[in-house]
Amino acid sequence: MIETPAPRPLRVLHIEDSEADHELAMAYLRRSGLAVQTRRIESAQEFEAALGEPWEAILSDYNLPGFSGLDALAMLRASGQLLPFILVSGEIGEDTAVEAMRSGASDYLLKHNLARLAPALERAIDANESHRARLAADAELALSRERLSGLAQHLQTSVEMERAAIAREVHDDVGGSLTALKFDLAWIERRSDDPEVRQRVQSALETVTHAIEASQRVMHNLR
Repeated sequence: MIETPAPRPLRVLHIEDSEADHELAMAYLRRSGLAVQTRRIESAQEFEAALGEPWEAILSDYNLPGFSGLDALAMLRASGQLLPFILVSGEIGEDTAVEAMRSGASDYLLKHNLARLAPALERAIDANESHRARLAADAELALSRERLSGLAQHLQTSVEMERAAIAREVHDDVGGSLTALKFDLAWIERRSDDPEVRQRVQSALETVTHAIEASQRVMHNLR
């Protein structure tokens, strides 16, 4: 019989000045089947230091001595980290709750309703992972577009360089040879008394003139 591997423990940082409230919250999480590794802190200095460690989520009381849940949320956002942040408070007004959600909190709940804690935590972690995945996909898409733009620019530059090279070749080789041929035909016409020869030379001169004009149009279009 294949044993199901134990779930990876969730590292949860808990900003809470009451040891009893902390233990109660963790008990609700474990009772819901979540494996959690947690640390309790209660000051801004401890929180700032803890942000340097990897966490799956942050739980925070609202009222703390010289510190608040909104202060912690502002510090989290300033750090640039994408972590779920859930306010868990004994009492929190509607205006404060709205302000917290607008500031980026994942959820808020009251301490007398900790049965919601585990579902709220799992939902916030899932939403955060989806958000991270979208950001990564957007970054990859932006990088792909940048690469495609660079490739298109390189291709356009290569095409323009090739056109310029062909235009120079038409001008130097084809145009030069046709002009030389035109001079030679004119020389033959001036020195020939045979009407038939002069007529054929004149016809050839017209053909060469058209060819020179065509080569000039090709050079103009290429450039």
